[in-house]
Amino acid sequence: MSVIELGDLSSPPAGPSASRPPMRFRGRLAIVALICALVLAASGGPPVAPVRRLWETGLTERDSVALTADAVYVVRRNGMTAYDLATGAVRWRRDLPLPYSDVTSMQVSDGMVLLGGPPEFVTAPGYPSAAMAFPTELIVLDAATGADRWRSPGEVVDATADAVLLADRDAHGELHTMRMVGTRDGVVRWTRPLARALDVQTGPARIVATTAGTVTTYRYDDGTPLASRPVATGQDWFNSATMVAGGRLFVTRADQRGATVTAYRLDDLAELWNRRTLRGAYVTPCGPVVCLSSGAELSGLNPATGTPLWSTSGWAGVNVAGAGRLLAYSTAEQPEHVLMDAATGRVLGRPSPGWPTPAGGPDGPRTLIRASAADPDRSVVSRIDPVAGRIVPIGTVASPAVGPCSGGGRFLLCRGSDDIVVNALS
Repeated sequence: MSVIELGDLSSPPAGPSASRPPMRFRGRLAIVALICALVLAASGGPPVAPVRRLWETGLTERDSVALTADAVYVVRRNGMTAYDLATGAVRWRRDLPLPYSDVTSMQVSDGMVLLGGPPEFVTAPGYPSAAMAFPTELIVLDAATGADRWRSPGEVVDATADAVLLADRDAHGELHTMRMVGTRDGVVRWTRPLARALDVQTGPARIVATTAGTVTTYRYDDGTPLASRPVATGQDWFNSATMVAGGRLFVTRADQRGATVTAYRLDDLAELWNRRTLRGAYVTPCGPVVCLSSGAELSGLNPATGTPLWSTSGWAGVNVAGAGRLLAYSTAEQPEHVLMDAATGRVLGRPSPGWPTPAGGPDGPRTLIRASAADPDRSVVSRIDPVAGRIVPIGTVASPAVGPCSGGGRFLLCRGSDDIVVNALS
C-alpha cells in the first residue's frame, strides 16, 4: 500500500481553502481506508512474516539432533529430550540409555528413536591411512514416550514400521552377518552369514549384498539366497558404488581412465546394459530416468536400456525434488540450483544460489538457503516453486554455525554455536 505524504500537520493552514481537503483528495483517502479495512478483515489481523523465529534451546556442538515432521529430538550430556516442533514444549525427557560419549548416531522413523553406539574404529579397505567408526549396538526407544523398547548388536541397514535389518562388521569394517528383527519387540526373525560384504542395500522385496567381485540377492522376508553372479567391481570401497532403484541394481566401477556403469535386473541379476564414461561417474535415481553425473555433464538415462534421453552441461548433480522434478546444482563454492523436468531435462525457472535444506519431506527440498550479501550474520531463505520452477526469497534467518539448516516444509531448524533455533515458514 502506498504511503501518502501529508506534510507537516502542525503548521497553520495557509488560507480558507486549506481548511478542508478537496473533494478528489477526500475520495482517495476514503478508498485507501476502505482497502486497508478490507485487507485486515480478510486476514483477521496484521500480515504474518513469511519467516519468523519461533523458539530456541541450548545445544553444544557435540550434542545430537534429529528432526521429524512434528518433533525435535536432542541428545545432551545430561539426558535426552523430545520437543514439540511447533511450540518448543517438552514432550518427554529421560536419562541416556548409554554413555554420552558412546552415542554414534541417532535417527527417528516409524515411531522409533534409533540410537547407534558404542563406536568401533576400523581401517577399511581402500582407506589404509584413515580409521572409520561404526556403531556396534542399536538401542531402540519409543518416539512418543521415550520408553525403552529393545537393544541388539549391530548397525541399521534398513528400517520399516514392521522390521529392522541389522548387520555386523569385522575388524576391517566388512559386513559378515545380517539379521532381521521385529520393530516392536526386537525378536530375531532370521540370521544370514555374509562373505566379507562391502555393502548391503535393500530394494523391492530384496536385499543386495556386494563383495569384491560378487553380488548376491536375498529374499527380504526370510533371508533366503536367490541369485548370485560375478560383477566387475573394484577391490575396495573407494573404487566401487552400488545403487538399487526401480527393481534394478546399478554398479559403478571407477578406474584410472574413467568409470563404467552396469545395470542388472534385480530379480535374477541378468545384465541389462553398461555405459562407459571418460571421467568419474555418479548415478542417482531420478524418477522416470537414471541421472548420470560425470564432471559438469548431467544426463538422464533410460533405466531399461541406458540410452541417454537428455543431456545438459554446467550441472554437477541433482536431488529429486518431487514427482517429475529435479533440483540440479553447480560446482561453485556457493552452488547455483535450478529446477528441471526429470523426463526431458528442460530447465524450469532461473538458477539461484544456495544450499537445499535436507529433510524436506517426501517431496524433496522445498527451500534454498544462501549467505546474505548485506549481513554476514543472516542467511536468505528462498522458496522453490515445484511447478513453475521459480526460486523466490521469502525472508532471512540467523546463519547456522554448524551444518546446514534442516526442514523446509512448515519449519526450519538451524544450529547456532550454542543453540538450535526453530523458524516458521509461511
